[in-house]
Amino acid sequence: MNASPPLPPMPGTVHHQIWQQAQRAPQSVAVVDDAGTTLTYRELTDRADAVARDLAWLDVTTEQVVGVCYPRSVDGLVQILGVLRAGAATLYLDPDWPEQRLQHMTAACAVQLVLDPWYGLRVLEIHQPPAAVLLPTVHGPLCYAVFTSGSTGTPKGVLIEHPGVLNMTAELARIFQVGPGTTVLQFANWAWDAAMCEILLTLTAGGTLALAPPAVRSGGPALADLLRRHAVNVVTLTPSVLDALPTADLPALRTVVSVGEPCHPALVARWAGPHRQVFNGYGPTEATVAATVAACTPGADIHIGTTLPNVTTRVVDERGHDVTPGMVGELLIGGIGVARGYASNPAATAARFTTDEHGRRWYHTGDHVTCRPDGALTYIGRSDDQIKIRGHRIELGEIEHVIAEHPAVRSCAVTAVADQLVAFIVANDASALGGQPAGPTSEPDQLPGLVLAHARTHLATFAVPSTGIVVSALPLTSNGKLDRDMLTAWAAAARTSAPSTASADADLAANDTLRLVLQVVADVLDLPVGADTDFVDAGGHSLLVAQLCVALSETLGREVPYLTVAANRTPADLAAAIDATTGPLNPIPAIGGASSTHG
Repeated sequence: MNASPPLPPMPGTVHHQIWQQAQRAPQSVAVVDDAGTTLTYRELTDRADAVARDLAWLDVTTEQVVGVCYPRSVDGLVQILGVLRAGAATLYLDPDWPEQRLQHMTAACAVQLVLDPWYGLRVLEIHQPPAAVLLPTVHGPLCYAVFTSGSTGTPKGVLIEHPGVLNMTAELARIFQVGPGTTVLQFANWAWDAAMCEILLTLTAGGTLALAPPAVRSGGPALADLLRRHAVNVVTLTPSVLDALPTADLPALRTVVSVGEPCHPALVARWAGPHRQVFNGYGPTEATVAATVAACTPGADIHIGTTLPNVTTRVVDERGHDVTPGMVGELLIGGIGVARGYASNPAATAARFTTDEHGRRWYHTGDHVTCRPDGALTYIGRSDDQIKIRGHRIELGEIEHVIAEHPAVRSCAVTAVADQLVAFIVANDASALGGQPAGPTSEPDQLPGLVLAHARTHLATFAVPSTGIVVSALPLTSNGKLDRDMLTAWAAAARTSAPSTASADADLAANDTLRLVLQVVADVLDLPVGADTDFVDAGGHSLLVAQLCVALSETLGREVPYLTVAANRTPADLAAAIDATTGPLNPIPAIGGASSTHG
């Protein structure tokens, strides 16, 4: 068992710490957005106090969950803090999510009140008694509820308490050097625990929170411009976003935290510097955002680090026995940050949260790790079908469950390839496929479009597959289980064969710009492409557009604007647009060439 030296738990509640910061430095800037709205700590807490007074009139009490259905904004932040100030717990309801998903979330947490800017204070009907929702207190009062995907198709509401949040924020503030005078980027969607970390870490430490507008959430040069405008010091981003973000001209940025996906050596080498530290953070939602943190050094092995104070870990085999250092096992997390469990889901709670013979509670992460001799943990991979794509935690089972609900679908399986989700669909009327053998078919019916449209009404955007493929049967292994390796091979083959122009227009490639553009686009997509390959149809998305923009600028030796890349989806159009702009073409020589443009 691994554990950092225990520290005395932070006293009080999260909002108690924030209001203390307001008393110490009332005129310090607490939050700023890109539209120029700025609130000091006194203004922020005064406005949140007004919300709390309104809730008090309605007899809102400790342990009650109140929904906040605001766009991510300064006003939305006021509502969240007002709920906490009233003593209740907050549940963020993304206005862009399907109504059915929001209804499930509010019912699971017995939400009676929802704050939103369109209808004011809404009162909801309770469809089940609160006693079935809130689990017994583990360490302290409830702070927030946040939903993850569910492997059975039902999202799970994780119940997080104040002591775990305070422990996490105090330690991360120390590690990342967040305090008065520090500006921290707020980038994550508020429906995820990463956003609660950004918000509460910054405000309990007395820093300034810089809210990212929707226009920069795909990363790239637009995000870099925002970091410069607000002189942001600390960012927490996924490797996908960091890979697409230019590193130049960010003198204020001194702390880069990589989370949500495996960190890789090239990222560390690109971002670390004499005045900038890179960290690799790890922690499931059920362990209050962060359980371990590692400081990363270029050229050194990448791991997920050691535990925060008051957090413990075990690495166990399939029988629950501790494994020796260097052996692979499942990671269990214990200590102050372990959540109460899942709202209205006792079966899932019992499966993931256990108590040992010494009375210690453990969360079973489903992550495989090894323990190094120095006590640090190395992440190996998932032990189930839960994956992360562009920082979003996704259960393939949830997506499959939603698609299988469509009346025209007999069965479905979803896989991921090159950061894209692909759904394989077996139609209810299998005979319509003419008895074709298992594997992707060329059936021209409208089923994939209908199924994906159905998925969009039930799932968050990031969880909707980009492609639907009709098959006569799903592949099985010799023991009768779904063969996910075969599914991945099918998906890769489908993506490779989709752009049929890989060998076309060879004569156009004689053009220097087009030749370089073809090379860069192929590298970014990790696919063979032709001059007329459509970037989006080949699997491109907003993060890859930003990454393509950076790669083209570096390869061509001049800035290629983001809008130029986004508006020209084929290499031929993109090369023509680049040639039509001013500025000399100054390509960087390949590694090993006789000359270099870098000093």
